[in-house]
Amino acid sequence: MNSLNILDLGLTEYQRALDIQKTLVKERLDNSTSDTLLLLEHPHVVTLGKQTNPNDVLNNSIPIVKIDRGGSATYHGPGQLIGYIIMDLRSKGISVPILISKIHEIIILTLDELDIKAKRKKNDTGVWIDQKKIASIGLSVRNWITYHGFSLNVNTDLERFNTIRPCGYDSQVMTSVNSIKKEEYSKEVIQTKIIRNFSNVFEYNKIQNLR
Repeated sequence: MNSLNILDLGLTEYQRALDIQKTLVKERLDNSTSDTLLLLEHPHVVTLGKQTNPNDVLNNSIPIVKIDRGGSATYHGPGQLIGYIIMDLRSKGISVPILISKIHEIIILTLDELDIKAKRKKNDTGVWIDQKKIASIGLSVRNWITYHGFSLNVNTDLERFNTIRPCGYDSQVMTSVNSIKKEEYSKEVIQTKIIRNFSNVFEYNKIQNLR
């Protein structure tokens, strides 16, 4: 059975979410749980991936956490839909580049349902609307089990990106669903679309919602 667990954590402190991910990685490694997609928001926090340049942090007005994912600096906060992916790449028969490509596809499909035409950008992970970035991707892999994942700006306060150079860019590069559409979309509506597209793209045939 190709099974996926969905765990909606709501608004969750960064460290708690990281601890949950690490626990799930261990459980997935010993096959005591299925692949899991965690969906959540964080209170205001800046995370610094392995490729962060020190000059990308402009001030420390928002809490900063150094972490072990790929990529550089980004901001997380309310109004942003975050998906952390605990997946056994061996059982899926895919590589990390294919995983990243499929995450791009899921977000692009979801935005297309909102009549937002998004795209990949050569030599840069993340999802783009013209020259604006709407979603970021950063992963870690431990013994072929993935964690960390993606963030999609839905109704994010884009001014919060001014404390960093997100992924090495000027903060003005960032955009959000509601900025583009000029109307309010709830995180819950988009989350439902993400779950459906995630399940279809990765071909899960059993979905279980955990509490």
